[in-house]
Amino acid sequence: MRIWNHAVTVVAAAVMALAGWQNRWISDDGLIAVRTVRQLLAGNGPVFNVGERVEANTSTAWTYLVAAVSWLSRGDVAYVAVLLGLACTVGAVVSAMAGTVRLYGGARRFLPAGVLIVLALPPFWDFATSGLETGLVFLWIGLSWWLLVRAAREGPVLPLVVVLGLAPLVRPELALVYPVFFGVLLMLRWPGWRAATRWFALSVALPVAYQIFRMGYYGLLVPNTALAKEAGESRWARGLLYAGDTVLTYQLVGPMLAVIPLSLWACRRRRDLLVAAAPLTAGVLMLLYVLRVGGDFMHARMMLPALLLLLLPAMVLPLHAVTALACATVGLWAVVCAVALRVPYGQAVGPDGIADERGFYVVWTGDPHPVTAESYARARPTPLSTGDATGLHVPGLEPVPLRTDRPARLAVSGTVLGTVSAQFPLDVLVVDQLGLANALGSHMALACGQRVGHEKPLPVEYIYADYMAPGAPLADERLRAEVERIRGELAGGRFRELLDATRAPLTVNRFWDNLVGAPARTAFRFPTANAPCPS
Repeated sequence: MRIWNHAVTVVAAAVMALAGWQNRWISDDGLIAVRTVRQLLAGNGPVFNVGERVEANTSTAWTYLVAAVSWLSRGDVAYVAVLLGLACTVGAVVSAMAGTVRLYGGARRFLPAGVLIVLALPPFWDFATSGLETGLVFLWIGLSWWLLVRAAREGPVLPLVVVLGLAPLVRPELALVYPVFFGVLLMLRWPGWRAATRWFALSVALPVAYQIFRMGYYGLLVPNTALAKEAGESRWARGLLYAGDTVLTYQLVGPMLAVIPLSLWACRRRRDLLVAAAPLTAGVLMLLYVLRVGGDFMHARMMLPALLLLLLPAMVLPLHAVTALACATVGLWAVVCAVALRVPYGQAVGPDGIADERGFYVVWTGDPHPVTAESYARARPTPLSTGDATGLHVPGLEPVPLRTDRPARLAVSGTVLGTVSAQFPLDVLVVDQLGLANALGSHMALACGQRVGHEKPLPVEYIYADYMAPGAPLADERLRAEVERIRGELAGGRFRELLDATRAPLTVNRFWDNLVGAPARTAFRFPTANAPCPS
């Protein structure tokens, strides 16, 4: 039986490794994270642009993990991110299955059940790599599950406590999973108030320390990406569209209903039911979070952690006539899903602003496996990257002189941020027109409403006012007058304080001012007119 169970796990891990490798790629957003890692390794700090303290990466743990592996291996950062994501995803499958086997007791023979759903879904193949933190999210979920089941069966507690505490550093919304898992741990292994307090203190020590650093270094309570995407807003209707885009495309209701109830039926003790309820509860919370924030512009990406959580107790099921029938049914669905079920807007952006992100960039780059920055640079070459250009360059407009107090000779702006930044050295300023890596743009009020993360296109007047040398000539009188007006706004008040928080030298006083002013600074928004929203 042990040989059979190990074989099922090994085969599942091999299938995920093969599927992820066959769909290997790095996304444009993955290249944003890569640039931050390169800046960190170059000694410029965890920033996107030299001289601008902006947290452009959502996952702190992913940034430093990729940086550490890149430093140790001396490998290309983009390729390291791709391989590391794949390794994390395979590790997630193994740890998730091991946790479920342990839940039901390893002395029985098990059938692959929920894991078939994971292995058959093309989005899991795509985001096994992508250069983003999604693989690390999968690993954190799988590892937390295995450690929780082990702790429930009188195993060690402290490893689980430490791993759970990493939740907001892996991805902020995983903080929703933390209290569910930690609460179940306390119910199962109540150690008394003093020990419980020590567990909690150990769990939150690193996240609290980093939060203090974030507030003092970046001057915000949350990553800058949370402001750019307005993660605190409610967009339930768009969230339902996003969830339906995943659930309906792959006909997920049937296979999930076939295995999740059986996972509860297979639990032999009340303790096991309580353990199984933890990921189911956390999965529902994560799903509600995705619905509330409106999902994402990348097809299925935000749905995958919630799906994995919901499937954890059913990754495998004990061999029985009922479970064998359910697993056979799911197996037939898995074949159809893996072979035939795809989004109707394949390799493009759909009518609801959701994109088959990998397919889009495969077509765009002309590379079936765009895993390095070179693939993107070849697809969209710019002469600025090969010459001795200087000044501020905005697409569609004449270049203008760059401010002399900026630590660069050249600044370029764009909306496809990862692609643009991949073509320039680290000392070139890449001005993000969508706010992910731009302190000013992220504090805009929402201006557009079609695609999550693309709702704050910073008007060119603000880019000129912020980066153009004072007194530089502009042929358009209206543009010149508006730039001068905005420059006056930026010179004082909340604007000046915001820009100083990210650009002034990081002294002890500056750190303290950033720290205490972080709540008000995070809440600051300003309205804009004439935002260049796509039609």
